[in-house]
Amino acid sequence: MTDDSKDNTAVPIDGLIDAMLDMVVKDGWSAVTLDAVAARAGITLPDAYALCADRGQLLDAYARRVDVMACSDAQPGSDSAARYDELLDILMRRFEALQVHRDAVRRLVREVPADPKTLLQRLPQSQRSFAFLAAAAGYPGAGIPGVLFAKMLSAVWLATQRDWLRDDTPDLSVTMASLDRNLGRAIDLIGPVIRFGGADIRAEDGAP
Repeated sequence: MTDDSKDNTAVPIDGLIDAMLDMVVKDGWSAVTLDAVAARAGITLPDAYALCADRGQLLDAYARRVDVMACSDAQPGSDSAARYDELLDILMRRFEALQVHRDAVRRLVREVPADPKTLLQRLPQSQRSFAFLAAAAGYPGAGIPGVLFAKMLSAVWLATQRDWLRDDTPDLSVTMASLDRNLGRAIDLIGPVIRFGGADIRAEDGAP
């Protein structure tokens, strides 16, 4: 399982992210401010501001960190079955990266929707995240097909996330089964639409 709990003091943005997650676990999202996070991370407020202008941008930075971790060993698939398997692996590695801070993520999932401004401002990063993950697996990541595919992945992620938050199995087998089921159904559904745009994405070579 991926572990991002290493010492991040040499990378200021990682120190800020970890301090933010620690605050969320202890005090909730409402207590998180950029100055408080900077103080906890041992970084001056101006230096913190240079990295992230507000607490919402810390969430974006966290998303990018887990995206990079999930795609660190990714290889774009050469056919539909290989692309499907690679995307499944990437999304599972993303859940594994989040698993280290699941208590914080659980509170964020519950509490950030009560902050509509922050929630709406995160939508562009969500789109970028899922487009990045799709492209890493060999699926469309740009243009109209990329936009549609990223929105589909976002729906798959949200549906699977509910099972992940309840998954107490040591190997996240419940999450894996949910992800495989949700992703397979979504790709079967959106495949004809994306193919109409010039890209055949359906897993017709043996993948679910």
